[in-house]
Amino acid sequence: MLAINGGTPVVADGEISGWPEVTDDDRDAVMRALDRSTPWRWPLPDVQELEEAWQRHTGMKFAVAANSGTGALHMAIAAADIGPGDEVLVPADTFLASATCVLQANAVPVFVDTDPTTYCIDVAQISRHITDRTRAIVAVDLHGLPADYAALRAVAREHDLVLIEDGAQAHGATYRGTPVGGLADMAGCSLNGSKTLSALSEGGLFTTDNPKWHENALRVLMFGDEIRGMTREYNARIMGWNYRMHSLGAAFARSQLARLPEMTAAREANGARLTKALLDLPGVRPPFVPDDRTHVYFFFPIMVEPESMGLDVDVVALRRALKTALRAEGVPVDEWQQVPVPGQTLFQEQRGYGRGCPWSCGPGRPGISYHPEHFPVAQDVCRRRLVLGSSTSAFGPGNTGLVDRFAEAFHKVLVEHRTDLCELAARFAEET
Repeated sequence: MLAINGGTPVVADGEISGWPEVTDDDRDAVMRALDRSTPWRWPLPDVQELEEAWQRHTGMKFAVAANSGTGALHMAIAAADIGPGDEVLVPADTFLASATCVLQANAVPVFVDTDPTTYCIDVAQISRHITDRTRAIVAVDLHGLPADYAALRAVAREHDLVLIEDGAQAHGATYRGTPVGGLADMAGCSLNGSKTLSALSEGGLFTTDNPKWHENALRVLMFGDEIRGMTREYNARIMGWNYRMHSLGAAFARSQLARLPEMTAAREANGARLTKALLDLPGVRPPFVPDDRTHVYFFFPIMVEPESMGLDVDVVALRRALKTALRAEGVPVDEWQQVPVPGQTLFQEQRGYGRGCPWSCGPGRPGISYHPEHFPVAQDVCRRRLVLGSSTSAFGPGNTGLVDRFAEAFHKVLVEHRTDLCELAARFAEET
């Protein structure tokens, strides 16, 4: 019997270990940072150590720790001198910050549809969106899977565009042997508490090989000012912010980074095991991983497909029914983005900074508007997708033994009690 009908859940309350996994080494690192963070001075040693470690991990020449992944992405946009009148290509299906970092520079995001296999930006769609105002591409390593950077670099070179990696969801993943954070001209990665590399609170990491962009990023980090050695000029050269990272979060992230290879191996194995278990299950499609890259399953995306069950039922209703039934079984699936980013109110109403900026003021191209139906793959993904992962059901070492139970719950709901699931989906369809 399904748990929603009074049966016993497959996964009991409290069995799933939260994320991040905190060890005594992490606690010791934070306490050491507390002891050596006074008297306060910048740059803080724990922040510097995180930067140096991330630089080594990615193979990039320069790394800058920031207060968030959003801040790190904005540093990349600003470092490339992108500003009013410029346009930047962004995936239509991503987290909002991949696009708002462009708005922060008073530039305009132009969206590109989704690859139906990897769910990353569809490189084949990029060229038709390029204008004489296009300056950069933001590629997102969505769900934990890197985008196709060989193809992206070819397009960027052909059109003289800056390629920026948003690696917020994919620390530990690789593309053709190169780690996330080192795949583009610049990268911005998040250290939000839920991420595969976590600062427990908030944090971010910027990387580049370009010394000029590195210098610009440091200015953006620090009020537009410069710090050379331990000397600060107190002379803002550009518009800057305060994106400095907290020393305790940096120390925690640095400690976690030392274990990233083992945490990544667990994620890869758990994700592959669940994928294999769900491959032949009717009604769902697990993620696909191309041979030239790895997936770290920040999210494990599951596409709901009533057509593979021979059902003529609304996909959103079936998704809701599957989510309801699985959550009752103890499997914390959830929805993620409900609409493509260009369908969000910010882009529909284009209020921006007020008076419609940056769309209706300054040297921007007139007439830019956003229509979600122009991104049919992204729309379809947003309607079908359920996700496992993040901090609610981590694929890390603490939950290795639960993957088979997750698969058991899917089989129970989709196969053993298919009739109950269909009845629930029909009821939800009637409600809408």
